Amino acid sequence: MWKLHFWLTVALTLLLVPVCHMARLRLGDFSYVPGFLIGWVAQSILWAGFLYQFGVPGAWTTMRRDWKRMLVALEIPLLVIPLFAFVAHNLTIGVMISGIGLIALEFFYRRGNWKAAASVILPWLYLAFGIQLAFLYNCAIVSARPFNLYDPLFQRLDMLLFRISVSGISHASAALYAPAELIYYAIGGVMGAALLFLCLAGDRRAAFQMSGAILLSYYFSLAVFYLWPSHGPYSLAAWRFPPGMVTGAVQHASYSSAAALYHHTGWMNPVLGYFVAFPSVHVAQPFIAGWFLRRWKRVSQIIFVYCALLVPSIVILQWHYFVDIVAGLAIAGLAIAIVSRVPARATAEQPALELKGVATAS
Repeated sequence: MWKLHFWLTVALTLLLVPVCHMARLRLGDFSYVPGFLIGWVAQSILWAGFLYQFGVPGAWTTMRRDWKRMLVALEIPLLVIPLFAFVAHNLTIGVMISGIGLIALEFFYRRGNWKAAASVILPWLYLAFGIQLAFLYNCAIVSARPFNLYDPLFQRLDMLLFRISVSGISHASAALYAPAELIYYAIGGVMGAALLFLCLAGDRRAAFQMSGAILLSYYFSLAVFYLWPSHGPYSLAAWRFPPGMVTGAVQHASYSSAAALYHHTGWMNPVLGYFVAFPSVHVAQPFIAGWFLRRWKRVSQIIFVYCALLVPSIVILQWHYFVDIVAGLAIAGLAIAIVSRVPARATAEQPALELKGVATAS
């Protein structure tokens, strides 16, 4: 039972070509994948550095003892950020590259175990492959089923159970749009950072378990989406976000892509997008990561605080109904329960609870 995610991944891989053929989807254009993976890796490293520095006791000691070295290291952002801001006109990329450079220097200085860090590649690739698989199947489902068929029902359920609508909350929270976007789009690196923590602790088996739990949450959500397809409260909203908001552009592209998939009659390339509203995998992912990092209490607490901030951000940006979030937490719990049922023989060797790959206070 605990290897269910693996056998489902194998089965879905073998069925992918015939399913896409029936949905008249071409599997030729994957040019978006390198950019998707590079961005994910960058976010993962930044999240891992943040969680380590603020979540692991003693992490600041080395910096305090050698603050002059840190002054020299700060030359990296002082050179890189202006270069990207004024030459490439992309401040965000400059900040990300600077942060990754500083984290890599600290990892080297603190005698980090590069071999242990590299062991994250296999569980990370397994997770990345499974997520891409889920994206393709979600396109195939949208090609066969109306993607927002049950949106009116879930909207009524919100009003019945919670006496409030997502659109109403969003409309009244215009001042919070910017921080909500910042929180919402920061999710990408949480999973990768959790895999890094587990592999640096010498527990790659737990890293594969975590990847499997996240993939199970995706696969379960696809099955539910096929039965009760819904696209999110923004698809029913009578008003739109202000011009210039990233979320407004993304939601417009998502709705247009889903509509094109449903109405297409000829062959079409799958699109990069996940159209499932119920249940919310966006909530399930960081919750699963936080649970697998519970051995580092403070790190886990930081992730669960992020989850608590993520929920209102999702609502403010009209991505999900309240029932979607409840269902997302439910499938996260189910996925964790399934992958945690490991036979006694597989749990005989208990991993160390410290980060063996990185020295903290000396």
